[in-house]
Amino acid sequence: MFEIKARDAMARLGVIKINGKKIETPTIMPVVHPNPKKQTVPIDLINKLADVIITNSYITYTTPELNEFASEKGIHELTKFKNVIVTDSGSFQLSVYGSVNVQPMEIIDFQEKIGVDVGTILDIPTPPDVSYERASRELDETLIRAKDSIARREEMGYNLKLNGTIQGSTHMDLRIKSAQQMGQMDFDIYPLGAVVPLMEQYRYGDVVDIILNSKMHLPSNKPVHLFGCGHPMLFALSAALGCDLFDSAAYALYAKQGRYLTVSGTKHLEDLKDLKSFPCQCPICSQYAPKELNKMFTSKNKDERKEAERLLAEHNLYVTFEELDRIKFAIKEGNLWELVEERCRAHPKLMDGLRRVSKYMEFVEKNDPVSKKSGFFYTGFESMFRPEVYRHKQRLNRVQMDKIYLTNVSSTVRKPYSENLPNIECDVDVLIKDPVFGLVPMYIDTMYPLSQNEIPELYEHEKKFNNDFVNEFMSKIEEENPEKIMDIHTYNYYTNHSKSKFEKSKETLYAHKDTCDLTRIDKMLQYQYGHKIIDDEIMDKLMTKRSKTTKRLRNVMWKDTKEVLFTIRASDNYLIPAKEGAKLLHEKIPAPFHRVVIDPSVEEFAKDGKSVYAKFVTDCDKELRPYEEVLVVNKEDELLAFGTTLLNGKELLEFDYGVAIDVRNGVNKFNK
Repeated sequence: MFEIKARDAMARLGVIKINGKKIETPTIMPVVHPNPKKQTVPIDLINKLADVIITNSYITYTTPELNEFASEKGIHELTKFKNVIVTDSGSFQLSVYGSVNVQPMEIIDFQEKIGVDVGTILDIPTPPDVSYERASRELDETLIRAKDSIARREEMGYNLKLNGTIQGSTHMDLRIKSAQQMGQMDFDIYPLGAVVPLMEQYRYGDVVDIILNSKMHLPSNKPVHLFGCGHPMLFALSAALGCDLFDSAAYALYAKQGRYLTVSGTKHLEDLKDLKSFPCQCPICSQYAPKELNKMFTSKNKDERKEAERLLAEHNLYVTFEELDRIKFAIKEGNLWELVEERCRAHPKLMDGLRRVSKYMEFVEKNDPVSKKSGFFYTGFESMFRPEVYRHKQRLNRVQMDKIYLTNVSSTVRKPYSENLPNIECDVDVLIKDPVFGLVPMYIDTMYPLSQNEIPELYEHEKKFNNDFVNEFMSKIEEENPEKIMDIHTYNYYTNHSKSKFEKSKETLYAHKDTCDLTRIDKMLQYQYGHKIIDDEIMDKLMTKRSKTTKRLRNVMWKDTKEVLFTIRASDNYLIPAKEGAKLLHEKIPAPFHRVVIDPSVEEFAKDGKSVYAKFVTDCDKELRPYEEVLVVNKEDELLAFGTTLLNGKELLEFDYGVAIDVRNGVNKFNK
C-alpha cells in the first residue's frame, strides 16, 4: 500500500495505493463539502490538482438528500471527484457541538455503503490542556471504538480502509499509549487528532511534541496524517518530521475572510490593494491585480463578492500545492532541512517548533539518509542541531585512534582540510576543531558532510558552541589512555622525524604515500561501516588509485590482481563496494551488522542482482540508516548480493510493499 521512493530528514516522497488509485506523498487533502452547492472552488480544479480529498460522511449521513444520493450512486458521484476520497466520521462536529446523532458502528457501515476509499472511526477528539483524568477516559473510549471498528470491518468483509486517529490531548504519555495501542491494530493510515487548536494558538512546539511522540511508537510502514494542517508555512516542518498527509478547509475559509495565503504567512487583501501585482504567479494572481480583486471582494454585489471568494480560494489552493511540490523537490535533492529552516524563520513560534526538534534528534537521525545529493548549507544556529551533525558526533567513536593531535584551523582555510593544509601524513590522527561538526579527523574529512558544506563566518557564541563537546570527547580519551594525546611539541618532533625518514629516496616516499592513502581508507571504512575492515595483513595486499584530474582517491584494489574492492564516490567520498569489497565486508563485519536477511524464496533473484522487495526481508541490522551500503544474506549468513538500502532498520522489518534494497550486484555475477 505504501512505498517510499525518496527521502530526506523524516520526510518520505512515496506512493500510497488505494483501490487501484495512487496518492503521491507528501500531499494535502482539500476539504470538499459533500453538498456541491456549498463548494467554493470548482471540483474540476480540485480534480486537476489533488490526488485525494477529504469530505464529511457525517454531514452526508444526516442530510437526507445527500444520504439518498450517496447511498444510491456513491460518494465519488456525489462529489464528482475521480481519485481517492477520505471521509471524516463526525469527530469534528463532536468536538464543536459536544455530541453527534450517529453511533460509531453506524458511521463505519455508512462509509462502506457509499464507497468511501478511506473512512475514519468516530473517535473522541480531546482538546488541549484538559485534565489528565478526562483525556485518559476519552482515550480509553476511542481505543474501544477503534477495536470495534476494526472488528466490524473484518466481520462484514468491508473493502473500506480505515483511519485510526491518535488522541491524548497534550499529555505525551497518553499520546504514546494511543500510538502504541492503535499501532497494534490493522489501521491503514494514522491521523494525529485534536491539534488544530494548538495550531490556531501558534503552539508549534506542542505540535512537534505530539508528532514525534506519536511517530516513535507508530508502525513505520503506514502513512501519518496531520489532521487540520492546511497552512503552507507549516508543511515543510511537518513533512520533515514524517507527516505524509495533510488536510484543511483553510483555502476556502480564509478566502471568505479576504485572506491571501503565502508560504510565510497570511495577508489580507485590504493590505495588498496598493501593490501593482501579487507576489505570486499562479493563474489567478497573473490575471488579477490586488486592487481589482479587493474591489470585487468589498463589493455590495453578492455575486461579485462570491466570485472574488472563489478566485481567492483558488489562489490559496494553488499556493498550497506549489509549496508541497517545492517540498517534494527538496526531498529529492536532499536539502529539505534548509527549506525547513527558511520557513521557520517566517514566525518566532515556528522557530520554537524547530528548536523543539533537537530534543528528539536521536530518533530523527535514525530516519535521515546517511548521504545526500545536496551539500550541507548552514543557515543559522539551528543548523548545529541537524541530524547530519548529530550523526557525525556519534560516529566519531567508530574510528580507532592511537595517536591524537588536536588543533585549531583558521576559518579562511577551505575544506577539505587535508587538501588545503601543509599536513605531513603519518599515523597520527589530526583532529581539527570545527565550529559546526565539533571535531573533524583529517583522515576522513573528505566524507559527507565534513567537506560538502558551506558555512558563513560565525558569531562568537556560535564558534564556542561545540567547546563542551570537544572537551568531553578529549577528556574521555585522556581518562582512558592519556598517552594517546600529543601536545604540539611532541607532534612536531614526531612528524619531522617521519618526514626525514621518508625523504631519503623516491621509492620509500612513494611507499609511504601509498601507506598513508591506505590508512586514510582504513579510517574512512571504520567511520562508514563501524568496524575495522583493514588489518595489517590485508593492508600489505592493497593499493589505491587516484584520479588523474582531481588527484583524489578513487579506487581501492588488490595489489596483485588489480581488482577493485571499493570505489570512492565523488559526490560524498563514501566507499562503495564492488564484489571484492563486498566479500571483504562480509568476512570482516560480524553478523548481524550491515546485513539484510531475505526469504529463501527470493535468494536466486538476489543472486542474479535483482532488487530486494520489502516483503521478503526477514531480518536485518536494526541500526541501519536510509541509503547505507548493505550485504544481502540468507539465514545462514551466506552472501547473496550487496546494494543500498532505501529503508532504515525498523522500516525494513515493517514495510511489506516496494523496493527495500537497490541491489548493485549478486553473487551469480561475481565470476562473469
